[in-house]
This record gives sequence, C-alpha cells and structure tokens, in this order.
Amino acid sequence: MTSARSRLLSILFWSVISAAFIGPGTLTTAASAGASYNYQLIWTLVFATLACIVLQEMAARITIASGKEIGQTLKQLGGRSLWLIYFITFGVILGCAAYEAGNILGAIEGINLVFEINKQLLTLLIGIVCGLLLWWGTVKTIANILGIVVAVMGIAFIYVAMKVEMDSMEVATGLVPYIPDGSEWLVLGLIGTTIVPYNLFLGSGLSKGQSITDMRFGLTISVILGGLVSIAILIAGAQIDNGLSFHNLAVVMGEKLGSWAKIMLAFGLFAAGFTSSITAPLAAGVLAKSVAAERGHRVYKWVWIGVLITGLGFGLAEVKPIPIIIAAQAMNGMILPVVALLLIIQSNNAQLMKNHINGMGLNVLALTILDFVLIIGINNVFKATYSAMGAELSNDLSRLVIMQLIALPVMLFTIMKVVKLRKS
Repeated sequence: MTSARSRLLSILFWSVISAAFIGPGTLTTAASAGASYNYQLIWTLVFATLACIVLQEMAARITIASGKEIGQTLKQLGGRSLWLIYFITFGVILGCAAYEAGNILGAIEGINLVFEINKQLLTLLIGIVCGLLLWWGTVKTIANILGIVVAVMGIAFIYVAMKVEMDSMEVATGLVPYIPDGSEWLVLGLIGTTIVPYNLFLGSGLSKGQSITDMRFGLTISVILGGLVSIAILIAGAQIDNGLSFHNLAVVMGEKLGSWAKIMLAFGLFAAGFTSSITAPLAAGVLAKSVAAERGHRVYKWVWIGVLITGLGFGLAEVKPIPIIIAAQAMNGMILPVVALLLIIQSNNAQLMKNHINGMGLNVLALTILDFVLIIGINNVFKATYSAMGAELSNDLSRLVIMQLIALPVMLFTIMKVVKLRKS
C-alpha cells in the first residue's frame, strides 16, 4: 500500500512537467493538427512524448547522480561556458515572461467559453492566485497541486476524445510516421511545444532528493499522460471543419456530444492556461536560483515575481508582447538544441555521472532527438528573423534540407565528443 501511495505521489509530483508543456500553445497546435490533417499526425505527438521523456530523464539523472542542477554543472565548465549559461538563463527567463501573458489569456479564454466575465477582473484574479501559490507554497506543494489540476484536465480532454465517433483504422494509421504535404512545420511545432527548454531546468531542480528509480517512474508516467492529453486534443480538433478557434471547437463538441462537452473543454483550456501561468514563473525562478548559488533563494523570488508581473501587465492590456515573443522564440530556438547537446555530453561523462552514464541505445535515441530539436531551433530562428522583417517564410522542402545541412556539423561534433568520453 505504501509503495502504491508513493508511486501515485511521484506521478502527481512529476505532473508539473506535463502542466508546463500543455498550455494554450499546445492546445492550439494540437487542435490545428487535427483540424488540418485529421489523425495523420498522431505519430508526431507519440515521438514528441518519447523525446520529452528522454531529455527530461537525462536532466533529472544528471542532478541526482552529481548532486548539482544543470545550471551548476554548466558553470563548473568555466571559461567561455559561463557566458553560455548566462545567455541560456536570460533566454529562458525572457521566454517565460513573453509567454506568460498568453498563458493567462488562455486561462481566461477557457472561462469565457462558458461564462461572460470581465477579462481584466479575471486576469487580476488569476495573477493573484498564481502569486499566492508561488509565494506561500514550496516547490513540492505547488507540484502536487498542479498534478491534481492536470489529472482533472487530462480526464476532461480524454473523456471528450473517447466519446467522439472515430475510425479506429484511421487512428492506427496515424501512428505510422508520415508527413502529409504542407504539414512539415506543424510537425516541428508539435515537437517544439512538447519539448520546451525551461522544462529541462525545472525537471532538474525538482529531482533533488529523489532516487533515480522513483524519478523515472513518476516522470515517465506523468509525461505519457501528458502526451495522451495532447493526442486527445488533436482528436477533438479533427472534428472541426469550419476554421480553428477555441470557440468553434467548443461549439462542435457541444453539438456532437452535448453541452457537457463544451464545459469540459472550457475547463481543460482554463486548466492548461492556469497551470502554465504557474510553471513559467516557477521554472524561471528555479533556473535563476541554480545559477545564482549563494544568493539563490532571493533571486528565485525576484525572478518569478518579475515574470508573473510582466505576464499580468500584458494580460491586463489584453495584448501579446509580439516583439518580446519574437526575440524569445529566436533565443529559445537556439537554447533547446544547446541544452540537449550539453545533456547528452554530460550524461556520458563518467566523472560526473559515476555509474549512471547513458547506454548505447539511449545515446542513439538522444542523438536522433537532438537532430530534430536542432532543425526546430534553426526553423524558429528563421521564423523570428522573417517575422522581425515583416516577411513570409516559404514552406518548401528545400528549406528543410538547408536546415539539416546547417545541423550536420553540430551532430558530428556531438558524436565525436560522446565517443571520446566513452573511450576515456
């Protein structure tokens, strides 16, 4: 009984990672994938979920094995790597602040699907609740609260998806990797919204004091459940045939399944926005704390307060900080592959990891994931650059080939570094 209880608590605790990646952005991207390509891109979410587990597990294992968070292990490298960790820290915090407004507005959108309430009042209320939880709650308490909210949100989305009439053969076909014409960037988007840079630092900070066995169990189950929620959102999105919007999705669900489905979707959207409104400041604070060392606790509070206030300000103004979002996209586009690369190198470092280095199979899988996140990162930089210039970005195959060629030297460097570490 004690073992079953501890495992359940471990799943709830690690659900904070699912809470962080299932936000309004994931809802929009997954629903868009369903609306545009029916069930054909389910395989992408399966891959993204697996990739998320692999990278999060490495980040947490490094901390458990070495006793140090990722930020601290990177600072130990010294020299120019100090500039790298400061760049990563600034980029992640900027991204959290930029996306916080979208998280808050997403939660409000969910409530407004059912009730007509003043948006400014709701924004202020959500901001106050998030602030109180972050101020008074410990990281463990917050993680457990978010775990419960995510569990209820997951039940809401999965229940709606199960009630939809769908062809099981079509769903099974969607598990076979296939990229329909014009879906390349949606595929990258689905992967990019599931594997987010700040989650890796958040997972590293959360893993302190845990055993590798408990961490693996709780993390794996919670991320799989998060992946199932994303797939359920895609299935719900596949029911739309008159343009994607949260309102249209709720209307279609209400028409096909009854008013209860609209309420469940509204709660799911609110929960996605609300949980992400907490995890974004939390992750920014955890990263800043790991880098700041002796001033960590004070820096942790000031950073999460800054991120929350920034999101709250833009939320009250009912605008998204477009220039900041563009800059954050570009920086996070570079940060995710850099962090993934460093995770692979550090998790093959026997001096740091002792008896917990990567196995060969895990390295092959991790390198495959690195290639994907490199392409996503390069694409995000391209996208941000073109957005800043007010230009459209072409979505042809040649662009994908160019991005793969840009990624190739980084892949070769990482492979050579891993081989050298494993030989020494």
